[in-house]
Amino acid sequence: MDRFQHDLRQAVRLLVKHPGFTAVAVMSLALGIGANTAIFSLVNALLLRPMPVARPSEIVSVFTSDFSGPAYGASSHPDYLDFRRVDALSGLAAWAPTPVALAQGGESQRLFAEAVSANYFDVLGIRPVMGRGFVPEEDAGPHAVAVIAHGLWRRAFGGDPGVIGRSVTLNGTPFQVVGVAPPEYVGAMRGLAMDLWIPLSMQDVARTGRTGLTNRGNRGIFLIGRLAPRADIAGAQARFDSLAAELHRAYPQNWTDVQQRSRRITVVSEAGGRVFPEVRGPVLGFMALLMTVVGLVLLIACANLANLLLARASTRRREIGIRVALGAGRGALIRQLLTESVLLSLLGGAAGAVGAAWTADILSTFRPPLPVPVVLDLALDLRVLAFAVLVSIATGVFFGLAPALAATRTDVVSALKDDGAGTGTGPQRSRLRSALVVGQVSVALLLLVGSGLFVRSLRNAHRIDPGFEPGGLAMASVDLVLGGYKEDAGRTFYTRAVAEVRALPGVTAATFVKDAPLGLGGGRRRFWIEGYTPRANEDMEIALTSVGPGYFETMRIPLRRGRTFTAADGPGHPLAAIVNESFERRYLGGQEAVGRRLRLRGPDAPVTEIVGVVRDGKYRTLGEDARPFVYLPLLQDYDAEATLVARTDGSPAAVAALLQRRLVEIDPRVPVFDVKTMDEHLRFTLLPARLAASVLGLFGLVALLLAGLGLYGVMSYLVSQRSREMGIRIALGARPEDVVRLVVGQGLRLTLLGMIVGILGALGLTRLVAGLLYGISPTDPWTFAAVACVLAAVALVACLLPARRAAAVDPTVALRFE
Repeated sequence: MDRFQHDLRQAVRLLVKHPGFTAVAVMSLALGIGANTAIFSLVNALLLRPMPVARPSEIVSVFTSDFSGPAYGASSHPDYLDFRRVDALSGLAAWAPTPVALAQGGESQRLFAEAVSANYFDVLGIRPVMGRGFVPEEDAGPHAVAVIAHGLWRRAFGGDPGVIGRSVTLNGTPFQVVGVAPPEYVGAMRGLAMDLWIPLSMQDVARTGRTGLTNRGNRGIFLIGRLAPRADIAGAQARFDSLAAELHRAYPQNWTDVQQRSRRITVVSEAGGRVFPEVRGPVLGFMALLMTVVGLVLLIACANLANLLLARASTRRREIGIRVALGAGRGALIRQLLTESVLLSLLGGAAGAVGAAWTADILSTFRPPLPVPVVLDLALDLRVLAFAVLVSIATGVFFGLAPALAATRTDVVSALKDDGAGTGTGPQRSRLRSALVVGQVSVALLLLVGSGLFVRSLRNAHRIDPGFEPGGLAMASVDLVLGGYKEDAGRTFYTRAVAEVRALPGVTAATFVKDAPLGLGGGRRRFWIEGYTPRANEDMEIALTSVGPGYFETMRIPLRRGRTFTAADGPGHPLAAIVNESFERRYLGGQEAVGRRLRLRGPDAPVTEIVGVVRDGKYRTLGEDARPFVYLPLLQDYDAEATLVARTDGSPAAVAALLQRRLVEIDPRVPVFDVKTMDEHLRFTLLPARLAASVLGLFGLVALLLAGLGLYGVMSYLVSQRSREMGIRIALGARPEDVVRLVVGQGLRLTLLGMIVGILGALGLTRLVAGLLYGISPTDPWTFAAVACVLAAVALVACLLPARRAAAVDPTVALRFE
């Protein structure tokens, strides 16, 4: 400990004595370690931090496989009641996300609730900070009670401690507030912040006419449970496997999937369910990509640190030689030098952690263009701080060891003479510095190529034809269930709203659509089409949506054959449908579709006649291939939640505000939400590409800056070490441009070698992100060439500055040697 304290005091004195060196090293490391800490805080919030519940290691999620095959689907309420019999769980709770309308101040605002079983808070071990949770009798019948989230309590009720017992109006029904949830708990699905919780028995009231808890085929609830004492995941899974076979025998119609096999029940641990299992793979891939990118940035910063330490060791040759001559062992010298490098790394880590905390605050305010409230706690907890400390120590040890070994490999006689022999400009030291520069350049090129590919991909995505004209469109969504509307009144609302919106100044067309294209929504239904025989085990489900009269004219989707929907396509009239060209090719072999009959939900359903064929479009993502799609009239295929779309010849943002005001004027009880332009809506489908381009672009620029600084530092050091040589060359007749050419040539050779290594690496690694790119090859030669030119230009500038200094050396001063 005494030796450590001595080494630490010595390291502090040396770092204080050379503030310029210390500042450059700390800032370089702060960029690398701070970037890693910031991204790790995101990984921690999404994947590593357990649920804020009692004994989270005992928590499991239970999923029922979907009809079309995926394992992680929702369950029905009757199935949930059967699942509760499994003795491997001490408790099993049900929950379902449910939008609700809170009436306040004469208007309604749309909130997100979880309709939960009465044992929900007990199973999770959550104690409200005020009031209570739910009691068993609130499962048995309609009990209009609610537990509100801590955030809603602060936001809507001003943190009033007298909120317990107060009445709030949800969807026109008064609910009594019985509890306030703790601030750390915001819901069962990570990243989605709920505003309140209501009993599952009240879901039919909250979503009037929408749900039916008694229907075994109505799979709309999710299940979360707690393992019984001495039970484990494997044992619970075995018991659920037996139960699935039993339910398949008892209810074959509801428990048989598209492959004519039994549905499956899957038990997932709390750690495995932090991200919804169906999207866990892509999320893990994206997190791995982010950590790889910031890891490469840290490598560049570490290479800068190693080069700085190598250069500094050369200036300390005489000091080290004296220490060796006085009997200092090599181990003690290495320990001293490692103490200095680790101290530098810890200072850089501390600065990086401050930067990461600042970044986390900024990211916490980011709200992606989604119709649901997305919230992640990115606070720097002990796990993140421990990560920053470990990365800092590892950086100081691993990248300080090589300079320490090189510095202590000293010829004592030459060091005491300080004649320039030995380590300062030796071939081993020079090769190590050159290798570090080559590594920096290659990694920077790799990041810049990735950034360039995603930037060009994003530009290409904006050029993809979505099948309609997005310019000039404004949107506003409504949920008539939350306003208490029944079906007939809902149709009347749609008709009146369209008529009044069409009368607004600047609006040229308007209509409703159930699921706006390129959004989160989208339905699928089983169908039968006249003239087509399905193959064995073929998935006969079709993607579809419901649209109002004038939809194709408003969206400017070209009609190929037949007609579009009109106001006559309503209840009491023959059922109509419009299909796209891919449907016609896929199921009719290119034959005429107009006049053909199809049945939705099976061969015994009422007949629907195809009345038109429209052009193919993009329905879920811009990158999707052409696929069959069906449109139904909204007035026949009624849905209470829809989006009003209006086309204008003026500003769509201004019209969007007019839409919101007019819809509120028609009925203040109906919450109006997700008000935006179509261009803003399309940002959602481009969110992954936009994030990738932004992240890689930012870190690519950081890498370019660090690589340029690293090259500048090495060339500056080499020029200072070769000042006598430069003086001799000038004295012998070398012109300044010859000296500049010599120095720049040396730097550019290192850059060229780094670029070759980087290009070879990029050719292999960029193929891993090929699926995320729009209209561009992962080995696009123009991107590689552009990045190489930018990197070469930065390297040229980094080399020119030391070269000009070398060309200005005074031979008489350079030749004067002590």
